Amino acid sequence: MALYLWLMSAFNDLFIFRKLREAGVDIYIRNIFLCWAVFWFVIFLVPRFLPDDFVDSHRGIFEIISGLSFTWIISSLIAFFAFVFVDLITGLKSFTSAKVLVAALLTLCCVIFCMAQAYFVVRRDVVIKTHKINTDKIRIVYLTDLHLGGIYTRFHFERVMNIVRESKPDIFILCGDIIDGDPSRWTRELAELKQAALSSRYGAFAVNGNHEYYYILDFDVEGIIRDSGFNMMINERAETAGITIIGLDDCPRYFNSWLKPYLKPEDKNRFVLVIKHRPGLPADALENFDLQISGHTHGGQFWPMGYFKSMSYNSQQGLSQKAGGLVYVSNGAGFNGACMRLFTVPEVTVIDIVKE
Repeated sequence: MALYLWLMSAFNDLFIFRKLREAGVDIYIRNIFLCWAVFWFVIFLVPRFLPDDFVDSHRGIFEIISGLSFTWIISSLIAFFAFVFVDLITGLKSFTSAKVLVAALLTLCCVIFCMAQAYFVVRRDVVIKTHKINTDKIRIVYLTDLHLGGIYTRFHFERVMNIVRESKPDIFILCGDIIDGDPSRWTRELAELKQAALSSRYGAFAVNGNHEYYYILDFDVEGIIRDSGFNMMINERAETAGITIIGLDDCPRYFNSWLKPYLKPEDKNRFVLVIKHRPGLPADALENFDLQISGHTHGGQFWPMGYFKSMSYNSQQGLSQKAGGLVYVSNGAGFNGACMRLFTVPEVTVIDIVKE
């Protein structure tokens, strides 16, 4: 995937450079653009040619470089479409300096809009009625796909945690892809997650996502999440507030997860909540759970990629009814790679399970 994006960026940059030359843009401006594009084109590959020990010892720097590289790649793609759009609406005539200016302004506006959307965290409220709980209401707040790493900012995290704190969860859940880099850079954020976890009346739970497994050999990711106050569930069950929680791990060997080994006969009369990072249903999902919460897809992060993500996992964003029960797929609270989104704003999901 990274190689594909790298090649796509090279094509986009060459296309834009040709348009600048066709429009007769000053050679110094063209060369500045070319040098800038080549810089990000090359720096994207640099870590792959450096010793692993050197990269590990400067991990924080390389995480930032990676995030900025992906941001440039997406920006160049937006610029490509902006130049093509201007070309089409003007009848494919010779490119002029005026057209370059329009395309550049259009690109700038789109990039700013996409970056703003990445930080526009919203609260999604869902109400589920059931007769399987013993109390009037249980509030579940869950985060997925925070991706603490790269160019994730403190500002973004504060917006997420403000919603979590205001929601006052009874159960607080992390649904994978929380840590996406060196955890030592995020001690303050992990401390705030711990505070929210410890203040949750019925406990806090977490499962691994695929990105945790990118770093699990370098860091004790599971231990870090446990130390942050969460019950780290690696294909396990737990009981709290009269409901059954089953956490399914995202390790590749568990992609075809099963529920029945973790169910008990009495669960037929209990509300069964499944935490699973990827939205695909467990192999024996039929009538074995009441609600599954998932993430992973980011809603595609950029429209219209969400449609392809939904097809690949036979799911849809938000709440839907499946053969096994209800499934909620979150857009995620962060972003992956570039700090940009398009028509798929990040979310904190608040689910109220209400007694009928």
